[in-house]
Amino acid sequence: MIKEWKNIEQKKLAPVYLIIGVEDYIINQTKEKLLHAALKDEELEFNYANFDLEDTPIEAVIEEAETLPFFGEKRLVIASNPVFLTSEKAKGKLEHRTEKLEQYLNEPVDYSILCFVVHAEKLDERKKLTKLLKKQAVVIEAKRPSEAELLKWIQTEAEQNGFQMEQTAIKRLAELTSGNLTTAMNELSKLMLYQFESKLISVQDVETLVVRSLEQNIFLLIDKIIALDTEGALRVYYDLLKQKEEPIKIIALVASQFRLMNQLRILEQSGTGAQQAAGILKVHPFRAKMAAKQARGFRKEELEFALFHLAETDYELKTGFGEKTQKLEWFLFKLEDFRKTKKGLKFGPFLTNKKHHRVVMFSLIT
Repeated sequence: MIKEWKNIEQKKLAPVYLIIGVEDYIINQTKEKLLHAALKDEELEFNYANFDLEDTPIEAVIEEAETLPFFGEKRLVIASNPVFLTSEKAKGKLEHRTEKLEQYLNEPVDYSILCFVVHAEKLDERKKLTKLLKKQAVVIEAKRPSEAELLKWIQTEAEQNGFQMEQTAIKRLAELTSGNLTTAMNELSKLMLYQFESKLISVQDVETLVVRSLEQNIFLLIDKIIALDTEGALRVYYDLLKQKEEPIKIIALVASQFRLMNQLRILEQSGTGAQQAAGILKVHPFRAKMAAKQARGFRKEELEFALFHLAETDYELKTGFGEKTQKLEWFLFKLEDFRKTKKGLKFGPFLTNKKHHRVVMFSLIT
């Protein structure tokens, strides 16, 4: 949990806050806690302001913060997207007189709470203003939690609301929400509402109520492939088609997962763990862990076979060859046949097209 939240809840408020990160749940919860601690409901209209710094100059934000509160003791000013604190380029032509912010940070007023929200992994630490802001502000990191941290978040939230939750249910909720804290908390709220009287959440409740994301359905489809359950894999595929998902998108996601499995297998052979590999490949650690586990269900040549034929399928889809809804079906049948018979790699006549050959081989290795 976020240690700074305790001080906010106890109304021990700082004049300046800085929220850095991409985890929406932490960002939104922090803003809500600041609102609840700083202002009464009847004060919101006069003493609360929310600015987007892509549209509003920083000097207007500072002017708002320096304005005395009206019929209240505090004023809360939230300013999002301060691109001048990052290495990103501003989208528009708006200019910010950042010297005004520098002056304010050196002498912030005691009747306002100024909160900056940076929806990015990090700030540009080379900038003088960044260093000053981090020195003067209470910094709250809205970073993606690790797997262990996510499980703790779920358990703590359930317990604070008076619920008991089986460990298997906690782990399954984390899996079905792909390690996303915001999604997990939204689904947990639904589960708590469902079991409001019993106050007990089981793994069956999670399986019944939690909506599988497209990514999770792809995980499930590949689990079926690993188990040589082509019929089960096809059921998942047909369900996705009923949900109006495009075949080309489904195949692209399947290919992306097989490519990740192949990359993780290569890194694992060089002694790189899944957590470290996630950083190298720039994917969510939870996804890397799941993919590494799935990769162990395939032999090296099976992964290569799958990647090669997925590239072939992708090429055919993009060139309008054949019925698009049947492409994944044929791929599943080919892969099942290959895995059952342990045949060598077979490269069909399509390789006579040299351009196609280059496209397929590039897709296989990248």
